[in-house]
Amino acid sequence: MQLRQVNTNTDYWEERAEKVLTHFRYAFPDEIHMPDLCWRYGITILPLDAHFAGQSVDFESISHLESFSVPGSKARRGTIYLKENLGHIERKLLLAEEFCHLYAHNAPQLPIDIHGLAKLENQAKRMSAYLLMPSRFIKTVYDAAYDEAVLISDIADHFLVTEEFAHYRMELIFNRRVDAFVAHRGALGTVEWFNN
Repeated sequence: MQLRQVNTNTDYWEERAEKVLTHFRYAFPDEIHMPDLCWRYGITILPLDAHFAGQSVDFESISHLESFSVPGSKARRGTIYLKENLGHIERKLLLAEEFCHLYAHNAPQLPIDIHGLAKLENQAKRMSAYLLMPSRFIKTVYDAAYDEAVLISDIADHFLVTEEFAHYRMELIFNRRVDAFVAHRGALGTVEWFNN
């Protein structure tokens, strides 16, 4: 039971997320504050309602969404619209994904066909996973697992994300579902729970 099948190769989206993070001196994952990160990149955050959407966006076409971003005239800038009354973690995840759309794509999403949109959404989600759960902080999870089992819920709490998001990030590393880390006889391994 070892972490032999760890994907140690960094991919393009992890490199982009790391490039963003190099401008900040985060010592702990809970310091990654998306509103501050957006502000430093010149991204405005506004409520998702007709009053703030104004003339630039057809509000009827986006009113069913929880978040939406509109690129600015300068690359990697723009406006993120978020539904109000979202929970802290949900707001953080949506901001991260919309930030990644503006940072990486800088293109409007509404005129894109469903396949192109799915590709952009996948890329933004992947980059946001690397942004909110950087590899250097995941190593502390491995270290903690040598002392006692670390469940996916513990990982989600440590990074202030949902369990679903933590599962997604672990799948990027291990190419399979991970529900916990445990140590046995000095070796660290992953656990996947079976559902009956």
